[in-house]
Amino acid sequence: MARNTDVLIAKGGFLTETYRESGFLGCARKIIFAIKMSLPLMAMGRRTNSSVGAYFDIITDDARRFYGDNFHFGYFKNENDSFIDAVNNHTDVVALMAELENSKRVLDLGCGICAPAIRIVGNHDCHITGINISGEQVKQGQRLVEEHGLSNRITIKRGSALKLDFDDSTFDSILCIEVAGDICVKHEQKMKFARELYRILKPGGHIGFSDLVFTGRPTRKEEDAMRTILYHDGAELMTDWPSIFEKQGFTIKHRMDIIEDTRRTWDHSISIYEERAAEVERRYGKRIAKRTLEHLRQIPKILEKHGSFIVMSIEKPASFMLSQSDIYDF
Repeated sequence: MARNTDVLIAKGGFLTETYRESGFLGCARKIIFAIKMSLPLMAMGRRTNSSVGAYFDIITDDARRFYGDNFHFGYFKNENDSFIDAVNNHTDVVALMAELENSKRVLDLGCGICAPAIRIVGNHDCHITGINISGEQVKQGQRLVEEHGLSNRITIKRGSALKLDFDDSTFDSILCIEVAGDICVKHEQKMKFARELYRILKPGGHIGFSDLVFTGRPTRKEEDAMRTILYHDGAELMTDWPSIFEKQGFTIKHRMDIIEDTRRTWDHSISIYEERAAEVERRYGKRIAKRTLEHLRQIPKILEKHGSFIVMSIEKPASFMLSQSDIYDF
């Protein structure tokens, strides 16, 4: 995806394509999204929760165009896995960690456009409520759910995971598929995030959690590539999520690091840009397309140097029993 601040200075291609697809109002919305996303970076040098929402507002159409309906890394369990297999594997392993077998009410935080929720309700007898900070993704998610005839099984709402509009102990399970690092832009928000999840999860309930984390601080050049491709400072991802959840009273039942099994995500992304170079250049202009591809090629090296990708099963202990670690076979 082209760096979104660059959308405003692209040589007309992006807005021309948007006009053809969505008319004048579509162009106006994209410009507003880009301004909302860019101003905090220019004024404060960092993201805000509002700008994260604007980021997903602006990238959703093109992300779907180039990569499909999922907005998370692929988990390549097997040598012959396709990218679609891999993103589905990622959804499945987080669902496994959430222990959905006896769950009726499930919350999907940062649900994207509900592609993971659609897959999960096909495999489990539950109702999923999706929460998303992006109004554009909520709108497109509602359409996708309706197209699959699942409006009675999946509800998607706009909202913030830092202030959830639900009563205590509402949900049997919670899904957090590669979302916490996007939502939480400050350390205190990470603590608040875990507190909110503890509040709304029933005793004995489980969270299926995955996210990219950094184990070291990137260089300035590496940070530039991270902001361009992922709208992140790598330093923001230096987070000890297991410790944060444990401090809120959770028990970590299982954890693993799948970073090695996500690397082919970037091979896929680079190949898409190379194979569809003419389309990318038409939408963004040659200069932006070239710079984006250069930054995209840096990401695998940055993640090899600094990255970890944790997957966890997190339990809110029941008051009448001690938690017991389970053995998972992957």
